[in-house]
Order: sequence, then structure tokens, then C-alpha cells
Amino acid sequence: MQRVDVNSRNISHLLYQHFLLTVVLKTGERFIYKLLEASTFKDFVNSKDRDKFYRSHIEANKKFKRIQLFG
Repeated sequence: MQRVDVNSRNISHLLYQHFLLTVVLKTGERFIYKLLEASTFKDFVNSKDRDKFYRSHIEANKKFKRIQLFG
């Protein structure tokens, strides 16, 4: 599993393994996304504004299955 600390207003860090992207928000909320393409993770990490990329390319993308984790 790859952990990436993110310098972002809303996102604390990311975990990525085998097309599963876990986004941990600074509020403590955790979401798992089942990605269709591995390049989405690379594009996210390399984007200049990760908050905007998350909202527009991951959170809003209905093709990615989103699961909220509690605990």
C-alpha cells in the first residue's frame, strides 16, 4: 500500500493499492474509491490543485464506486 501525504486544504493523506484509492479528509472522514484507471492516481498526485482535482475528477465521477468508512 502506498501512502501519500498531501499538502492540501481539505485532504490529509491518501492510500493507494490495486485500483483502490482511500482519501482521508482533515475532518477525519475516509472514503474509498474503486478507480477504473491507475493513471487517475498518478494524475491526482501530480496535479497543482489537488483539492480541485479531487472534487472534479474523483468525487464527481460517477464511474468510480465510492464507499464511506466509519470508525
